[in-house]
Amino acid sequence: MRKSIAWIVWIILIIGMLVTGCGNVTQESVLNDLQSIEKNLKTYKSKAMMTVQTSEIPQKYYIETWYQSPSLYRIALGDEKRVITQVIVRNNEGIYVINPQLKKSFRFKGEWAENQGHVYLYHAMIHQILEAKEKTFKQDEGTVSFDIPIKENPLIVHQKIVLAERKLDPRQVLLFDKSDKAIVNVTYEEFKTGVKFADDDFTPEKVMALADPKNALPAMTHKNDFGIIEPAYVPKGFERQDTIESDASVLLRYSGDKGAFTLKETRSSSQNQTLVGGNQLLDLFGAPAIVTGAGNAKTVYWSRNGVEFALTGSLPVQEMMKIAASTIDATGK
Repeated sequence: MRKSIAWIVWIILIIGMLVTGCGNVTQESVLNDLQSIEKNLKTYKSKAMMTVQTSEIPQKYYIETWYQSPSLYRIALGDEKRVITQVIVRNNEGIYVINPQLKKSFRFKGEWAENQGHVYLYHAMIHQILEAKEKTFKQDEGTVSFDIPIKENPLIVHQKIVLAERKLDPRQVLLFDKSDKAIVNVTYEEFKTGVKFADDDFTPEKVMALADPKNALPAMTHKNDFGIIEPAYVPKGFERQDTIESDASVLLRYSGDKGAFTLKETRSSSQNQTLVGGNQLLDLFGAPAIVTGAGNAKTVYWSRNGVEFALTGSLPVQEMMKIAASTIDATGK
């Protein structure tokens, strides 16, 4: 009887020690674990849903990411029905932005993942946490989180990265604007490591094969069937001076005391383009934006719902990104 009681007491003590140990998660211990994960991470796959709330109507997007160390990745971006519309691929030749339905791709050289792609890429997410000089750590029920300020993004002030407490898998990423409103919410549905990829999984040719004939865009690649899409944000002091419509496109001209810019809108067409040297790939809430040029001849390219946009002018890139972001929820008039 005494042995039974002693055995029960021993079990209770062990359980108590385990519970106490689980509660002693600290920022230092989590950062140490993340350093180990970053060092040993070879491959992973993830699936997530992104909700963008820049207006009264939320926009939802599907994200599927593949990664192979040290620098190969494939980020497939789709709509709420999980139909893939754009894919960002990084291989040894560079970065490609591909629309499988249109068989259209942009290629350019540069880095993106560590600066802009951490919302989609787990290894870049870890890197941001480890490198952040300012961060606020919090432990919650079954999760840990880091709140990190963002200084280089004109639309986002700070972010919250939520990880599973034990394995530190990604759970959620929240991006907040200057009014502390969460305008982007990425919720992870699946995450697994130790994945095996085929030799051609990170090639543009393999991505093009993602096109589904059932989801093909209408065969009207040179027709303006979308109306006039006006940006909801225009910098102070700028006014629209002219609107030029044709069967194929719309051109909006704006001018002000500090310069001028134009916004061209066309129905997407199938055409490969190569952009190399001095270009940036920026994140536009579920759509990649490509910035080319410098000085008075900068252009931001992006697409939304089969419409391609080209914003050209002398404005700072931050202002141009604000204009571009304000077209996300806009509809043609």
